[in-house]
Amino acid sequence: MYWVFEYRLVRYVLLSALVATVLGVGYMIKDGTYLDYAPDFDRTITHFEFDNLIEATYKLEDISTMERVYRWVAGFHMTSANPLVGFGPGNFINFYESYTVTSFRTYVSDNPEGSGIHSYYLMTTVEQGIVGLVFLLAFVGGTLIYGQRIYHETPDPVAKSWIMGVLLCLVIIDAFQIINDLLETDKVGPIYFLATALLVRQDLRNKKKG
Repeated sequence: MYWVFEYRLVRYVLLSALVATVLGVGYMIKDGTYLDYAPDFDRTITHFEFDNLIEATYKLEDISTMERVYRWVAGFHMTSANPLVGFGPGNFINFYESYTVTSFRTYVSDNPEGSGIHSYYLMTTVEQGIVGLVFLLAFVGGTLIYGQRIYHETPDPVAKSWIMGVLLCLVIIDAFQIINDLLETDKVGPIYFLATALLVRQDLRNKKKG
């Protein structure tokens, strides 16, 4: 991503990611292809050795990964049921069980701790519908495009260095939001919005000096 920002390629990368996501989801939905990736209940367990974990992940036998998929499948079914405005904030946990597919069930699917869907983008879609997802993607993508512009408009090399650091921080969080619910946690959310505020601050400084 450093080189993406350096060579002003953010728009192309974001568009490519969007197209890849749409095609991937379309492939999985068509003719129920996603059902072919259901895990083996007896073999999907927790792995503690790193090598075993990597192998189990790509073989769809890691319980953490496949429990996520179990909830993601439910999330997609919920989105199909109420696509425009979703089920409302915090309501995934209240409704998802009736939308699950039993072939994806794992040993931890009882979910006694009441944890969420483990994907911020999908959680937003479930809770706020396609409308909410569009706003979220516009904010995420717009921030990166905005940050790229600020990076190239900043003449001070020291300032450019920390702006790049801020941008890469945002990218890391954006990427991990695919498999986690991060923005609403006190350890990640404030950092994300602080990084965004730093971009705005630098933009104002650039305009003042200009």
